[in-house]
Amino acid sequence: MPSGNVLSRSILAAAFVVAAALPALAGAAPEAEATRFVRETRQLEVSPLQPGADDMRRWLFNWALETPDYQVIICPVLGLPETVDEETSIAPQVLAQQTFGNLAYQITEGSDGEELDRQLAGVESALKAYAVFMKADPSLKIPGVDHLATLKKAGTLRAHVAAVIEEKCGADAPRETLSQSLDAEDAAPSDLTVFLGDFLRGTSVVYPMQVGQWQAVDERRYDDVLGGASVRFERPGDKTGWIDLYFYPAGVQEPAQRREAAEGEREALLDARREQMASERDMSPLQSMVVPVASLGPGGPARVDANVLDFGYSHEGTAYSSVMVFAIDRMYAIKLRYSVEATAASREQARREAETFFKALLPGVEITSFGSCGGVPAADQLRLRMGCVGADPQLPVVGEGQRELRFEYPAVHDAAGQ
Repeated sequence: MPSGNVLSRSILAAAFVVAAALPALAGAAPEAEATRFVRETRQLEVSPLQPGADDMRRWLFNWALETPDYQVIICPVLGLPETVDEETSIAPQVLAQQTFGNLAYQITEGSDGEELDRQLAGVESALKAYAVFMKADPSLKIPGVDHLATLKKAGTLRAHVAAVIEEKCGADAPRETLSQSLDAEDAAPSDLTVFLGDFLRGTSVVYPMQVGQWQAVDERRYDDVLGGASVRFERPGDKTGWIDLYFYPAGVQEPAQRREAAEGEREALLDARREQMASERDMSPLQSMVVPVASLGPGGPARVDANVLDFGYSHEGTAYSSVMVFAIDRMYAIKLRYSVEATAASREQARREAETFFKALLPGVEITSFGSCGGVPAADQLRLRMGCVGADPQLPVVGEGQRELRFEYPAVHDAAGQ
């Protein structure tokens, strides 16, 4: 039986092909094998190091190559290194998982949809397996895949994948090997500038310093350009609870994509707090909430759809009630995290307080951006509440009791040092 290294070499040699579709021949895939393919793909997502994992990958890879019913296009989205050490690198396993996730999506959802959905399914499958590898051995990290994990957390993974597909796997894209098409040092950042630095050149966020009894007491900017900034609110004299409000770029997203981003935030929060919770089932599912706001123009929506959840956790012997509210408005994610000592507020009380705060805050937040987003048709800008003022910035009005957060993203040629 071939060793794991032989499997890695076969993946590097045969699977690292850009936009090279597997042949679609006549015939039907056996239903039992298709069901097995999906089952083992999901198993490898959550347990890629399990006994027999290499044998599973070998069977999955061979079936993917031989099935006449599906086409798998592997687009270079993962940011894998140009060369790898066969003995230590997990790049072959991560790339294989991208292939498996793509095909499993086609089996369960069909192959008639958009190529973007298939590619995104493959990338998300690879990210799940990669997270498990990192928990086992962080020294095996792959910067390009770490970057994708950051994009997923920020809710911009879909836009990033779409940009890579258009550039590297479109109808006019050259058919070349992955190692030829990817530069391990700058593939991911250069793709990011399709959104930041071009479509979005800069943003002004003007927010109120006081919301009800809550007052802004601290502001923090994050080193990662996708991290944006956060503002902490507290009630004077009350140290039992605090609200952190986050603003970071999310791009133009349809309602279904916003829900996916909210689910990603829930998953990230669950991962961060799992060990401090009695049970992961203790975190409530996402529920919808509507925030009335002013329309950005005649006939435009006068509401923002948000999602909310609550849970309990313990930290250093103190029990807390916690709430997350998440929305995407004017191309930015706006996330609220409220934590309060359980003796001061139950989860139900904390949730009501958080929802009240968010509904009072959002109508008073002004978000305006500039860049090539100004070229989007006006009807679409209005429908999607983009908040783009054009190619050039406009000076915002910052009134008494307000504060401005300004984000600037260097133009693509500036970022490249040209």
